[in-house]
Amino acid sequence: MRKIAKVVMSLSLDKEFDYFFSDKLDVRKGMRVLVDFNGKKRLGLVVKITEISEVKNIKPILNVLDARCLLGEDHISFASRLSEMYPYPKGEFLFMMLPGYLKKIKKIDWNEDINTRRSTESSQKVFIKARYFQERYRIWKNIVKEKLREGSVLICFPQLSYLLKAKQILEKDFPHEICVLHSQEKEKELFLNWKKTRTNALILGTRVSIFYHPYDLKLLVMEEENSPYYSQEEKPFYHFLEVALILSDIKKTDLILSGDFPSLAAYKLIKDKEVLLNNNDNTESKSDIVDMSEFSKKQLIGPVLIELLRKTVQENKKAVVLWNKQGFSRIISCSSCGYTFKCAHCSGFLQFTLATESKGICPFCHKIASLPKICGQCNKGYLKAAGYGIKRIKYVLKKIFPEFKIEDWQDRGQYSQIILSTSKIISYLYESEIFNAGFILDIDLFLARPEYDATFNAYLYLKKLSNFFKDKLYVFTNN
Repeated sequence: MRKIAKVVMSLSLDKEFDYFFSDKLDVRKGMRVLVDFNGKKRLGLVVKITEISEVKNIKPILNVLDARCLLGEDHISFASRLSEMYPYPKGEFLFMMLPGYLKKIKKIDWNEDINTRRSTESSQKVFIKARYFQERYRIWKNIVKEKLREGSVLICFPQLSYLLKAKQILEKDFPHEICVLHSQEKEKELFLNWKKTRTNALILGTRVSIFYHPYDLKLLVMEEENSPYYSQEEKPFYHFLEVALILSDIKKTDLILSGDFPSLAAYKLIKDKEVLLNNNDNTESKSDIVDMSEFSKKQLIGPVLIELLRKTVQENKKAVVLWNKQGFSRIISCSSCGYTFKCAHCSGFLQFTLATESKGICPFCHKIASLPKICGQCNKGYLKAAGYGIKRIKYVLKKIFPEFKIEDWQDRGQYSQIILSTSKIISYLYESEIFNAGFILDIDLFLARPEYDATFNAYLYLKKLSNFFKDKLYVFTNN
């Protein structure tokens, strides 16, 4: 008897295509099949089996590539829900759930039986709030141990560097159980790890790992929930929290959001009582506002900052100066006609670099361009650097404090006295390194961003940074 398979492909078409097959072929939902599409052999995924089709002249399935179902009913429901929320077809999300090795037309002989029964219990969602990763981990560690007796646990981190550091901590409690999934793995390595983590696994992953979730997922942990790295900035665009909430509802999986402070979206869920709050943070703010409005706005490094830095170093304490702009300057322009020099590759504004004379560097694509001595637009103006980059701040501070050891964040050492850093410092919150005093010079830039949640993100930035300093965090502002 002839049956019909509804097949989706990795196309920008939100459509299922009908193909027939006979009883000789073992075709089931969640299997990869080889089909003829517009005269070309293509890889498809079966999402439904039926006996009725309104399409005439249906083509046959050419071959079945799997000995078992790779994706279950939950995966198909998950892709459908994502397709309703985001402007991408179901097929595109389903193919995201397969590692690259399985997106090729090749047979996989994998006959292991799986149990994809969905839990009938409702899922519990909680936000665990504590200052440091180690404090939060101590709270949800026992929940992980308990859930591993029932099935699999997936713990997600915003960055690979964060994941690898956390792995060293978790390995003390789970020495032989941890598997890692992230997009920087080689194709074959990712496939083998994906295969290994289908059931009864403890998985540490980055953002992409939620699409590779195991069949028997019992607990999903989203560590440092407020991190901006949970937003997918390339097509298909999505936010991890939204995806996690959908997955938790479909699989009835418990969800733990873990962080030092909830994002605006998580805060709304807490206020609406959709997510419970477990608050273990009783620390008080150590921030001081330094009003710069009485000084020239062009005078970024003023007398107040100079004296506070001098006092900190003379007391044998370490200071960190924060300015979230790379390079030496913000732009390079002509002193006569005002022409601004841009990168020929990506149109980003060029910045001066102290490392190479008469050269400009693009902060986005890092291309280096030769600069003329005289502006080529007006043939009379000389080139000048406008605005401050972190290298320029370091240059000025070294002129003011020639006797102090002033280092960039990546070059800091035991004897560094003044350290300069961008907001990249936040990526090291999982480390136990603590400094005495911090000096934030760029909070006004955060507040001036054209975003509806700019004020909230500026507040979050201050909250995170305060965790690094045991004495005081000074916030310089004209606002």
